[in-house]
Amino acid sequence: MATKQNNFYLQYQLAAKAGKNADRKAFLRKAAPGAIIVAGCMLAWGGVFLHTAMMRADTRDLRAWCADEQNLTPYQQSLQDQQAADAYHSLTDYANSVTSLLASYPDLTSSLLNRIDAAGSGSGITVEFTSYDAASGVLQFNATSNTVIDIPAYVRALQNCGVFSDVDYTGYQSTNGRGQPAGYALNLRCTLAAPE
Repeated sequence: MATKQNNFYLQYQLAAKAGKNADRKAFLRKAAPGAIIVAGCMLAWGGVFLHTAMMRADTRDLRAWCADEQNLTPYQQSLQDQQAADAYHSLTDYANSVTSLLASYPDLTSSLLNRIDAAGSGSGITVEFTSYDAASGVLQFNATSNTVIDIPAYVRALQNCGVFSDVDYTGYQSTNGRGQPAGYALNLRCTLAAPE
């Protein structure tokens, strides 16, 4: 007769081992996604940390290079050169604009002076030029007339002669009793018209 040997302990161990393996597999199935996420986060954090450390090193090297006197001197010189160039260009632009403005003012020539003289020649008015400002085109002169009635006609003649854009006078004064011949003096301030 054949006998069967039953080893219950061995069967117990095998059953326990199989249960543990099943529990372990179930635990690993549940824990694996979390572990993968944690590992990915740790890897990303490590990459950011390494990149930050490299950037700090580059920044430190760049600051050291910028603070180096050997590099700072040419930079300061280039800034000074740029400021000097800007000042030069500003002055050049100013000079060009002044030149163009002055070019728009007429030149005080003998023919203009003759036209001014001719405006009062028919009425016996004499003219004495006192000053001319080329920058503004302002001509100042004194006119003397023997009769007061000739003064308004002379001022109108100056306004209509085409030489001036503006004729300004403050009235007239009598020259009697001032050691001069009898007459009337007129102080005129006229702005020359731009050439056409």
